[in-house]
Amino acid sequence: MKAVLKLTAMAALLLTSTMAMANDPGMYLTTVKDAKRLVLKLNKQTESSILTLTDSDMHQIFVENIKEDEDYSKKFDLSKLEEGLYYLKMESPIKTVEFTISVEDSEVNVIARDEVAKPFFRKSKGILYVNYLNQKLNEVVINVVDSDNRVVYTQKMGKDLVIGKMINFTSAVKDDYTVSLSEGANTYFETVSVK
Repeated sequence: MKAVLKLTAMAALLLTSTMAMANDPGMYLTTVKDAKRLVLKLNKQTESSILTLTDSDMHQIFVENIKEDEDYSKKFDLSKLEEGLYYLKMESPIKTVEFTISVEDSEVNVIARDEVAKPFFRKSKGILYVNYLNQKLNEVVINVVDSDNRVVYTQKMGKDLVIGKMINFTSAVKDDYTVSLSEGANTYFETVSVK
């Protein structure tokens, strides 16, 4: 039974990932070094996203909601910023992409790009399906907490690349439950209401 569940979860995750990659928009970040400018271009988004630019103290310099099904282009003039590191981050329901940008005397450089996939939660007929691509191979822990903050279920999922879990709420007591998936320093939440 565990092998069938694991195989089903893996197939669902791969299908979801394939669909996400097929619909994944192109994301292009270019620098105009001597003008201290960045140009961000996105092809049509499949999901709404939030774009933020922050400094190394996590102060927000820029924030914008990007609507789905729209091409997006934005020029950032960084010439008035102090020297240092800045972070341009795009967060959608399926992933977070963050660029580390160095602003120096005469130029702007993109020095790192980090992309993290988020877990996929799907509800169907009282069952919550959780799929997660554990790119960093950290230990994953799933918890279910009721509205009184009591832990009603917990499971360590290990350090596998593909994490799949099916949580059955069909016979649960009427309540609002919070399901959390923790991996490394990241924690993701989903709410399930049993009526």
